[in-house]
Amino acid sequence: MTRVLLADSQPVFVDGLCTHIAHTPDLEVVAVAGTHDELVDTVRTAGAEVVVLGIGPDLVERVAASAAVLVVSASQHFEDITAAMSAGAAGYITRQSGPEDILTAIRVVARGGLFVTADLAPLVRRQIGGSRVDSFFPQLTRREQDVLEMLVRDAGTNAIARHLGITVKTVRNHVSNILVKLPARTRTEAAWLAREKLRVRLPTHAEPVTG
Repeated sequence: MTRVLLADSQPVFVDGLCTHIAHTPDLEVVAVAGTHDELVDTVRTAGAEVVVLGIGPDLVERVAASAAVLVVSASQHFEDITAAMSAGAAGYITRQSGPEDILTAIRVVARGGLFVTADLAPLVRRQIGGSRVDSFFPQLTRREQDVLEMLVRDAGTNAIARHLGITVKTVRNHVSNILVKLPARTRTEAAWLAREKLRVRLPTHAEPVTG
């Protein structure tokens, strides 16, 4: 059971996420903080493993010393993403994201992975010069790279098939090829290898948004 602290000043967002987490057997909300002061006090005592941080991006570094931080923000500017990650955030997701995406992000960062919401992927790729998976796994075909990126986001076989517009059988074939080429024993190991590579590739300073 992953212990989650929600730090956000928007009651509708907090109540909605609490409701979804209440129906999720592997996650538990252990505390809620609506202000900076509440967050500072609560993060010390709640024993949370993940902090969903919608307030105080300036507190990322301080909070990250105690728990994995998933930043929830209305900003889609690349410099804000890199600033959060450089301060120690393990994930960055926009407020436009659905609850299932947020739950997935919580699980990913709880396991030590990195997560950037899918709607920001084109921006991230444009700013760092192409797909990050491309950069580290050139032995994979373009479609295999697409599948690996979905595995990194913990997507299941059916979800990958729907997202990429291919059959479940084709997804399984691509996964098999990925395991041979990396190499990896399981899809979980393949996703872990990719996350470790992406961790190294994360920018360490803010970069301007262009075009």
